[in-house]
Amino acid sequence: MSRNVQSILTGILTGNYPCSLSTREWRDLILVARANSLLPRVAAFILNDVKCNLQVPTNVNAHLIASLRHETLFHNQVKDEVNFVNAKISRALNRNLIVLKGAGYVVASSRAAKGRIFSDIDLLVLKEDVSKVERALHLFGFVSDTDSEYDQKYYREWAHEIPPLRHLQRGTVLDVHHNIVPLVSGRAPDIEIFLKSTVKTEYGVEVLRPAAMFLHSAIHLFFSEEFTNGFRDLSDLSLLLDEIIYDDVELSYLFSLAENTGFENELFLAFRYLEKIFNKQISAHIYQCFKQPLPTGIRLLLSDFIFGKVLAANHRLVDVKFRGLAQWLAFVRGHLLKMPFNILVKHTASKLWRGIVKSVTGDVENRHHVQRKDIKD
Repeated sequence: MSRNVQSILTGILTGNYPCSLSTREWRDLILVARANSLLPRVAAFILNDVKCNLQVPTNVNAHLIASLRHETLFHNQVKDEVNFVNAKISRALNRNLIVLKGAGYVVASSRAAKGRIFSDIDLLVLKEDVSKVERALHLFGFVSDTDSEYDQKYYREWAHEIPPLRHLQRGTVLDVHHNIVPLVSGRAPDIEIFLKSTVKTEYGVEVLRPAAMFLHSAIHLFFSEEFTNGFRDLSDLSLLLDEIIYDDVELSYLFSLAENTGFENELFLAFRYLEKIFNKQISAHIYQCFKQPLPTGIRLLLSDFIFGKVLAANHRLVDVKFRGLAQWLAFVRGHLLKMPFNILVKHTASKLWRGIVKSVTGDVENRHHVQRKDIKD
């Protein structure tokens, strides 16, 4: 009988390789890894780790080599784009540009950069610099990805970022943040704390230091309402944890940062599901570092039900009972975290109404919006 494909995948992603794989297991591994945006990372582990002794079939090797080439090209493009953006907007900033998440992993040469593919580049700037940065980016071909009046209002009044900006010719998408969670959530931290938790890179931009990078990744995952890439994001956390788990200074800073910004619960959830899903060894003394009481009882059972299912690899070959219910609960939970109930009702009603109108009349709001396909080379 074929082994569970998720257990094979998590084993490879944590350096615990099987001795061999059957033809069917290789097929399932490729399918599930690709569906979860993890094929380049799997390829990097299998082909570049000297500890891996798997005999890779020729046809599988072709997939792995191709995904590594894609990763190399993509990462080079990301570095070029970061250099371009930084050169164009640096004069508009009162401090160095900070690059977050996937692009941050790449320019920091973090372990989490291994095989990491993503759709946009996330930037963090001071709130007072946002309008200047946006104007500067407009001058160099970046335009708002939406002309919807409601979306513009939502982003600018309630969110922690402006609407995504897309380059007219290259198609690069930038997410310009001034905080790490929506302001309307009531949990947006004093961003100065994160601004003081950065290191400079060889590209002239800054990234979060390893402890802050881990915490931000945990916040981004467990403050979300949508988990299509949840398994990949948990893999990121696994690799980021490897960078700090034996570093007492970074670990101490991690807990201090979580306490000072109010995100101890998100940190606890990261540790718990790295243990449960990725089989990471989290020692008991780690949990003793939390200052606030840890979740217990019904609250913990509900968290386990939701995250044990939505963070599983997302593919039909990974059979997860009640995944749909867990996804719905996670969707509701995420929205309640991001906005008060009265605003959530208004937001949901507006989205529903606009969806109905769009289905009848087409995308009227964005019909005149310039897309990349409208630009002649």
